[in-house]
Amino acid sequence: MKMKVYQFHPIAAAILFTILIMGVFGLVVVLPIAFITWTWNALVTNVSSLPQISIWQAGLLYVALGILLYLFGFVQVEVEANKLD
Repeated sequence: MKMKVYQFHPIAAAILFTILIMGVFGLVVVLPIAFITWTWNALVTNVSSLPQISIWQAGLLYVALGILLYLFGFVQVEVEANKLD
């Protein structure tokens, strides 16, 4: 059985990797913050007399919700380090 050899150009690989990282960042950070901003400004301000929030305030709310989820034990983060010999 003959093995296939794949060759990548370094520039193309760097561009693909950058696009992948930006996509993950967009899904994990940007979309939830945009959703929080839209939800708060569309629903909460109509129901009560609370002010509208900016994108930065929605980012802080997103971080605060993540910390609360971690403190209440809904999300667990584990970091392991091994010695390389």
